[in-house]
Amino acid sequence: MIGAMGNLRERLRLRAVLTAAAVLAAIAVVAAPFAAEQAVERVRFDDRLGTLPVEVSLCHNGYSTVDTGILGSVYWQRTGMFGFGACIRVTEPPEAGGTLSSYVDESFVRTNAELINDPDEIAAAYGHEFSRGFRREFLRTEALLVGVGLLVLVAVRRRTPPKDEDRIPWWGERIARRLAPWPVARIALWSVLLILLGTTASAVVATYSFKSWSGSNAVGTTYPLPAVAGLSFSSPQTREVAGQVQPFIEKNYDRLRERGKEYEDTATASFTTALAARRSELLPRGGERVVLAEADPQGSLVGTAVRTRLYPILVEALGKDAIVLRTISGDITSNGTVAEDAFVRKEARSSGDIPTVAAAGDHDSETTVDQLKEYGVEVPDLETITVGGLRVSVGNDPEFKTLFGGSVTNPSGVSEEELGERLRKAVDPDRAGIVVLHQADAAAAYLGLSSLNELSLGHETVPYDDGIPDVPPGTVDVGHSHRSIGPFVVWNTDTDDVTWTVVDRLGTSGGAENSPTFNRFSTPFSTPLKPIDVRLQYFDEATGLQTGYATISIDPAGKATISERTDVGLPLGDSTR
Repeated sequence: MIGAMGNLRERLRLRAVLTAAAVLAAIAVVAAPFAAEQAVERVRFDDRLGTLPVEVSLCHNGYSTVDTGILGSVYWQRTGMFGFGACIRVTEPPEAGGTLSSYVDESFVRTNAELINDPDEIAAAYGHEFSRGFRREFLRTEALLVGVGLLVLVAVRRRTPPKDEDRIPWWGERIARRLAPWPVARIALWSVLLILLGTTASAVVATYSFKSWSGSNAVGTTYPLPAVAGLSFSSPQTREVAGQVQPFIEKNYDRLRERGKEYEDTATASFTTALAARRSELLPRGGERVVLAEADPQGSLVGTAVRTRLYPILVEALGKDAIVLRTISGDITSNGTVAEDAFVRKEARSSGDIPTVAAAGDHDSETTVDQLKEYGVEVPDLETITVGGLRVSVGNDPEFKTLFGGSVTNPSGVSEEELGERLRKAVDPDRAGIVVLHQADAAAAYLGLSSLNELSLGHETVPYDDGIPDVPPGTVDVGHSHRSIGPFVVWNTDTDDVTWTVVDRLGTSGGAENSPTFNRFSTPFSTPLKPIDVRLQYFDEATGLQTGYATISIDPAGKATISERTDVGLPLGDSTR
């Protein structure tokens, strides 16, 4: 008897759960059309096109649009999936010019023409971001509508007298009996009819709302630019200005592309020759593994293309398993925008199968971090991971700075010094590893110093009392300065177990200018303004300590030089293991 009652309770409980799940699913189906329409209306994000701060949303009128405000709108007769286009609204005066008059200034036009990458790449990046935003908004709206639906259902059931709780209305019973003579079938049919009616009503409301949405409004009179198919303007005056500068932009764009390709070819040929001369001494010794250490690619498509061509040559020369890791000490992008998604993808894939760990710099954003992770780059923050048999600890820069320093923010409120101190607490002081940071102030705080200027060259292979209290052994990689300084060796001699910490201030791997002005700035597809630098760091596999380094440098003319290997620390076998 007791067992039978228990089985009955279990069946009733299961039935209640299944009923609740069915009700939730039914409400979700009914709400879906309206939730989808609301998600289309609400999905939007902030970004920058060149130096223009913009808000990006969807529109459905046959165009993608850039609304500049004072100068009217620019229409591009190009849409994506289901006919949706991007509606881009300039939200503030241009950061680089500072005034609205900058929109028609020749230097401003030139700057933005060079900074804006291939429109097709930007369209693909925006489409990807819209897909993610739509899913987020749809699920949020769907959850809200399901919650409201449940509240309404509960309220209706409480108002219904108990004896009529499960009774179908008389007209529903009459229809159901004609269609299905069995009680269970009638109840199921009634439920399906309610869902169909509800979904139809939801779709009708969604359709009306979509037609009333401002993003569906038809575009009025436009003024086409004859030289560019599909491009038109809302103002004849703006079209006139565009017609005057368009030949200059096109010529400048083509010239930059040609120069970039010539630079890539020159750099590849020069690197191949330099590597052949150095190959034997660059080979890792027994028990060693190699790390490619970079910093500040900063959106340079040319720098990325060069390294994409050079790395396979380097891997073939040193051995397939010699290079186990690649690190990037911040500033992967120049502006941390959604539009730079294509660059991040290419940068993430530039080293092939070599795993990559990166720190976010002050020109990267949360968007950049999400893009890096999506394309397989590890971006830990205040934590240690093991990659390629080596321990890597990362602290992401809390600051954010747009191009030309137009906006500097720090929403976290964490200073560079506090970042370094926090990472120091998160690192195991007794185990060697690689620390990846962006700015020198954070690295100095990690080491317990007031400034990295306290470090000095010399004694790279001879222990001595440098006056610096022991720090965690290993390597500290730093970016931000866009020039190679060091490496320096800090000796940990306060105990009998002598170890060392190499502090390496890395140059830019994109050849990018770190103090841009309107007359001198790096663009995604122009040739580098500074040497492209990559450090080869050698590590003892058993201890995790760095044992040497060499530098690959390609100057702005495309000439490659590879330094001889320099040893650091104690010879293998002499260090404490």
